[in-house]
Amino acid sequence: MSAIEAGPLPAAVDGERSIDAVLERLHWRVLEFGQRELSADEVSHDGGRGIRFHYVATGAVELRRRGDDPLPMQAGDFVMLPHGGPVEVRAPRATRLISGSLALDGADALATAAMPAVLFTCGFRIQEPVFASLIETMHAEASSDRAGSGSVIGRLADVVASAAVRIWLERGCGRAREWLAAARDPHLGRAIEAIHDDPGSAWTVESLARIARASRSQFAAQFRNAVGDTPARYLTRVRMERAERMLRAGASVTDVAYRLGYESDAGFSRAFRRHAGLPPSSWRRTSASSSVSEPSPS
Repeated sequence: MSAIEAGPLPAAVDGERSIDAVLERLHWRVLEFGQRELSADEVSHDGGRGIRFHYVATGAVELRRRGDDPLPMQAGDFVMLPHGGPVEVRAPRATRLISGSLALDGADALATAAMPAVLFTCGFRIQEPVFASLIETMHAEASSDRAGSGSVIGRLADVVASAAVRIWLERGCGRAREWLAAARDPHLGRAIEAIHDDPGSAWTVESLARIARASRSQFAAQFRNAVGDTPARYLTRVRMERAERMLRAGASVTDVAYRLGYESDAGFSRAFRRHAGLPPSSWRRTSASSSVSEPSPS
């Protein structure tokens, strides 16, 4: 390569530019916003629409989604629930909780399918003090009667949500890589969304390529380059993650196998054992016993 030829970007630089490009495209809007004062040992249920978020201003809470382990949160913690859905909120002591619902405009909303069900930022107030203070500003605006408060809240929410997503992408947590790929390529994002919406369907590379509006070979190459795995292995991973949630929620092995597209319990059990190292029934017993024996957060 001659002195004037440019080589490939370092991975870190390319990753930073990818994050910049995606965050510039995402436009968040507020559907709901408010604050709750929870007394000690109070339990409430949250089932708001859209992409939910919760910020613990003071005190502490424990969030529990059906089929998942409880998530303890302390003052200054922030969580987004990209897939929404009902959660139980328990306050071990007096707590001020700021919550809201967001939506992503346009085709970029497809990208939420590849996001994790829980996007948790421990110590958001410490890591991002400026952005955490904006949440308090949003509450102050919501409590005022000033003209234009709704517009101000919307713009602040857009900044806060982008900051939370940036932290997740920088850490490379969970499905950050495939989410970034889906956000950058809407056609690929539709294929990823289809897998998450219906992991039990008999997906093939050909059927997913049609959704992505690409040839089979083109789609397979683009998917692997963007996500870091083949479509088949990615589908299996999504199925196994869904199986874990269903088993925790009490579904039978037969029901899980049927709903995730396996022709027999034995076929599902083999796949699950390769994934988790244990048969489904043994994994469920181990998961349940570890949840029971785990001490409550002080």
